[in-house]
Amino acid sequence: MLAMQYSIELPIGYDSGLIRRRVQERRALFDGLPGLVHKSYLFSEQDKIYAPFYIWSDAGEARKFLFNDLFRGVCETFRRPRVRSWMVLDSLHGTSKTFEPNFAMREADTIAPEDNLEALFEKERCAQRELVNHPDLHFHALALDAERWELVRMSLWRDASAAALACADCVQTYEVLHFQGAGTQTLRNAS
Repeated sequence: MLAMQYSIELPIGYDSGLIRRRVQERRALFDGLPGLVHKSYLFSEQDKIYAPFYIWSDAGEARKFLFNDLFRGVCETFRRPRVRSWMVLDSLHGTSKTFEPNFAMREADTIAPEDNLEALFEKERCAQRELVNHPDLHFHALALDAERWELVRMSLWRDASAAALACADCVQTYEVLHFQGAGTQTLRNAS
């Protein structure tokens, strides 16, 4: 699986209502998109960053998306953004299905050259297994950027109180405007 995210920095004074309306108007266009396993429409009002996050079942479907009209619409509205991609090492849903995620957190840690990748991955999976029972966790993914040698964790939570759990070198937080996961159509109220 392949994770992708692009971040669009919005100009100072940009009406955040435009992003919220865009999500409401465009979210149905992704229903049934081949190969799309997960999509989160993410927004940081404080940082003025709109940053959708995707997980694709394979790189071929991700490539098709980047070449199709949906992504072309992003480029025409904002400009063509830089798209980050990571190999998904593991992903899971939290045990509670009684809430919609409102808060997202992307954490990134640099992997030292001397680190044993297999041991690091096993340590991360153990930590992830402990998180799965957290009552506020909705979704968690582990991913690897083998170009920058970074370990990335993307998680969706009930609310911003989860920010206290962050322990990475680099942390970016977001509001979840809409979430679409495998087999679910959980919608966020983006008004």
